Amino acid sequence: MTDIAQGVTIENLGMLDLSGKSTTELTGIGLIQNVGLILVPQSLSDALMRIPQRNVGMTVTLPAPSGPNAQVKVFSGQFTLSGEVFANDNGSPDDVLVLAGQIIISSPIVKVGFGTIILAGQLLAPKKSEALLASSFSRVTGQIIYYKTDAPRVFIGEETFSRAFFELIDSPMSMVLIGSCHIEADVDAALLKQKVKELSLIGDLHAPKALVPLLQLLAETKLGEITVTDPDIAPGA
Repeated sequence: MTDIAQGVTIENLGMLDLSGKSTTELTGIGLIQNVGLILVPQSLSDALMRIPQRNVGMTVTLPAPSGPNAQVKVFSGQFTLSGEVFANDNGSPDDVLVLAGQIIISSPIVKVGFGTIILAGQLLAPKKSEALLASSFSRVTGQIIYYKTDAPRVFIGEETFSRAFFELIDSPMSMVLIGSCHIEADVDAALLKQKVKELSLIGDLHAPKALVPLLQLLAETKLGEITVTDPDIAPGA
């Protein structure tokens, strides 16, 4: 934060959470800029609109909990959560769940115990939970991606996969790639087809030209690009 003549500047944040703040606190803010996501309670929406904003990716308004014991529970950033989180066994059925960022659900969802669920970002969940999830979300801004297998291998960030990696895999796997990934030139189509049965891509995947058609076939979900590796540029360069 920096001080300017008309108030404080809040800047360069992945997420700005205004829950728990008051109208008085917001009047001291002169500018919000370079913020990926703003979470704001419904009661403060008007106050937030009066603040100048620049380069704000998304604003999510949090509804007021309907019950006296209800709470707003927020998961923001990159998280891997069990499907049991949605049951909210120790909470109130009026609780609000906010999922912001890239959220991976690692096991089936069998029960939903939240009154309101809001997604702002990307959610990766088991295909068998699709019907329950689709009926449970109150608001979705982003994407929901479903995987078919019970236990996918998830890679987040920048990863490079060589022939040696795939040879260590005992049985065909489901791969989830989030970020920018590379497959090295020593991997051939026969090996890739033997070791990977499903691919979900959020980001970019760079691979030798001979592998691109197979990767396109394996990609159940593709939010990004599969491109041919430039042979003159080493992965990660």
